[in-house]
Amino acid sequence: MSTIDWSKIAEWDEKYNVHAFVTSEEYSPVLIERTEGNYLVTPDGTRLLDFCNQLYCVNAGQNVPEIQRGIKEALDRYGFLWDIYTTDYKAEVSKILVEDVLKNSGWAAKVRYALGGGDAVETAVLFARLCTGKPLVATREHAYHGVGGAAVQLTRMVPSRSHASYPNKAPRPVAGSMFQNTFVCPTPFCYRCSLGHRYPECKAARADGLLPCVALTEEMIVSHNLSNVAAIVTEPAYGAGTIVPPKEYLPQIEDMKNRLGIIWIVDEVLMGFGRLGEWFGYQAMSDRPVKPDMITVAKGITSSALPLGAVIVSREIADFMDGIRWNHVSTFAGHPLPLAAAKANLNYMLETNLPAAAKKIGVYFKAGLEELAAKHKTIGLIAGEGMFFQLEIVKNKETREPFIKEDRFTTFSGNDFGCWPIKVVSKYAAEKGVLVGGFVPNTLRLGGACNTTEKEADAVIEAMDYGFTKMEKELL
Repeated sequence: MSTIDWSKIAEWDEKYNVHAFVTSEEYSPVLIERTEGNYLVTPDGTRLLDFCNQLYCVNAGQNVPEIQRGIKEALDRYGFLWDIYTTDYKAEVSKILVEDVLKNSGWAAKVRYALGGGDAVETAVLFARLCTGKPLVATREHAYHGVGGAAVQLTRMVPSRSHASYPNKAPRPVAGSMFQNTFVCPTPFCYRCSLGHRYPECKAARADGLLPCVALTEEMIVSHNLSNVAAIVTEPAYGAGTIVPPKEYLPQIEDMKNRLGIIWIVDEVLMGFGRLGEWFGYQAMSDRPVKPDMITVAKGITSSALPLGAVIVSREIADFMDGIRWNHVSTFAGHPLPLAAAKANLNYMLETNLPAAAKKIGVYFKAGLEELAAKHKTIGLIAGEGMFFQLEIVKNKETREPFIKEDRFTTFSGNDFGCWPIKVVSKYAAEKGVLVGGFVPNTLRLGGACNTTEKEADAVIEAMDYGFTKMEKELL
């Protein structure tokens, strides 16, 4: 490989690229020369253990030979084909998803491919509205579902609502990006319940044992008139919002959608393909088997080696779609190269039983987190499993007082990022060669690849111990 002038790369990056999250004055390039296993390698050879797993999407780890080989073989066969043509990759990946990954699910029937996660959500919402003839879709507080169209309408993470933030003035919304044909329902965030309850005592509030957040969700759906409501969209555990619900929540949502006769879409873009120790998050986050009507997937379907999304639909929805002419296609949705990556990735995950590996290392890592929480007075909540954990940082464990009052309603405006506890912990963990982070000021979002080793998990705990020690000295 030819020598790269990284100073020139940094210059071009700053000069020609539009960057997310920061102004040009705040921007500083992070140069990555290559990826290697669960590490990012900088041009000077520094190895950074990536416990953000990029966007919690490189489920099988970086540069997996079997996946790389599958892509290279497809590249020798194909340039491009659009969605009217059938390749062996498209047919086989669908078969693997329905028959091998979701075998005995009792609901999965067919697959429709998309460009990525947000596009998969767009497609699922179109299906729901088309099948029912109804316009409204229910979402939830702190939800995140993507960056375009319907996905933004369903997103209730304030900084992801399609607006600009500034260091020294109020945010500026994007004109026309208001929430059309959607409405928001309560979140199952038991640590900071928006309804004022405490879990599990809240289950005694009703004779039927419904969680109050589910009961109010049902009331809100009914109040919008069932003749208007097509579907509800849920994440099994919240990705950007970083919330792990109690395990009776999703089964109660299933019961509710059956009572009301609406469609249930589960957004598995982040939690799918082993992230929570099962093939899909709805399986891990339910205390009994449940049956969604659709799930949206992306990220882990290829371990992000190439971009691909998909919607897996029930027999009822598949039968409806089979009976119509669906004049809705995307140029790249059935591209053979991402589907080749998906085939290789899924076969690798099946052969190595990667979801089981994530479950096992999750038990080990959680034990380390609990030891860390016993040592540090600012760790108020640990929740999660597999390779996804939520860690709430508080000033006081008894009162659960957060460091940053805005918490999940932050707009990323102002100049106070330096006092965000996650920023401080992340800064010091990076000094130990470990990358951690999150989108909520008081909440660390943690998780590596599904094949994270015990040695790597130990390194993360050690780096966070150092980070929390430093943070507590600075902010308490």
